[in-house]
Amino acid sequence: MQSSISESVLDWYDKFGRKNLPWKVDDPYKIWISEIMLQQTQVQTVIPYYLKFIKKYPDIKSLSKASLDDLLLIWSGLGYYTRIKNIHAASQIISNHYNDMFPKSFDEILMLPGIGRTTASAISTFSGFSNRAILDGNVKRILLRFFNINDTYAKSELDKILWKKSEFITPPKRTSDFIQGLMDLGATVCKRTQPDCLICPIKKCGCLYEPDIKQKKDIKKTIKKISTLLTVIINQHNQVYLEKITTGKLWLGLFSSPTFNSQSLKNNWMLNNNLVHLDPMYESSFTHRVTNKIYHFNVQYYFLKNDKKVSLSTKNWYNLSDINVGLPRYLDKALTIYRSKHEKDNV
Repeated sequence: MQSSISESVLDWYDKFGRKNLPWKVDDPYKIWISEIMLQQTQVQTVIPYYLKFIKKYPDIKSLSKASLDDLLLIWSGLGYYTRIKNIHAASQIISNHYNDMFPKSFDEILMLPGIGRTTASAISTFSGFSNRAILDGNVKRILLRFFNINDTYAKSELDKILWKKSEFITPPKRTSDFIQGLMDLGATVCKRTQPDCLICPIKKCGCLYEPDIKQKKDIKKTIKKISTLLTVIINQHNQVYLEKITTGKLWLGLFSSPTFNSQSLKNNWMLNNNLVHLDPMYESSFTHRVTNKIYHFNVQYYFLKNDKKVSLSTKNWYNLSDINVGLPRYLDKALTIYRSKHEKDNV
């Protein structure tokens, strides 16, 4: 079975695999950056961010000299900002302990911040350091279906079972092509919904998955809804007031217009900064989902004609046409709405 699965996947990969991805290079640094970006993010979304990142930081030496604020800026919009914070921390370790050379030992790679077993295995294999099986989301789905594994096990127990299966089917030769083929197969054929079983290359290898049989529904995660007041202030110089986020983990280190969990907190802030005389130009609202949380943003836009009478720091104003700090995606949405509305009003 092992040989038939690996041969089928490799034959399929040779014909249909994604071989022209920009990180398909013999450079562990670039492979590392791509693997971190691809965590929880689709390939097509990653490509432009990856190209921009590598152009600015072509190697570990240049990356290790960058500040976290600079890295948050270039990562802005890609989300899951813990990833870039881990990249920053790992670059310091590689620079200080490995002389700007990416480590080759699997155990040393695994010790770097933000790198788990699957990511370390992918980096090692694609870099040619060692051949290892992987277990990303696409591969998990293929294995669960192919072997008809009951996924009601505890996560740790299920992972043990799936790692053994992944190691069993991974061939000692052309390992990098095989694991890339598996990932491509999961992304394009054995999809999360509506898998294309009729064209699956491993269906003939003893696959136990029955698409016509109603599958167990995924356990619905509890979705937490959070209402937030977003206060966007624009001055007469076409600058927006931003503050660095210093609390929480999700957007820590990014810059945002002030946010509040209640109207009373917002009122107090407006009062303390001599802004109570302002009336909003207009309002908007939108939702922004992050994993199992849905943020509902109620946005009010204010125009400040004279900022000399207010208590806002002059250091916190940023040109709308060139905001050179990292922004969370929700603020990108809010500012896009403002620009669109502003352009219409000035036609």
